[in-house]
Amino acid sequence: MARYFFDVSDADFTTYDYDGTEFLDLNTALDEALRSACEIAADQPQRYTLRNLEVRIRDESRNVVCSCSVKLSVVGHGANKLLTAA
Repeated sequence: MARYFFDVSDADFTTYDYDGTEFLDLNTALDEALRSACEIAADQPQRYTLRNLEVRIRDESRNVVCSCSVKLSVVGHGANKLLTAA
């Protein structure tokens, strides 16, 4: 098992993971990072319609080994008026 650290950021904030979590491998850590990004975006969907939410994964040497991001989009069709947060 290896320890991975998840740093989360968007245009307004960044949080650093100083404790890390042990995972079987990088693919398992990436699955958890994707789940985490989706859960965070689901809590505030309007916030992430116009900006990216990024989760960076660092290894035990604190090097970034991969990242994932989520950006939600809303597309209106026809004469429908949409209300979105700016």
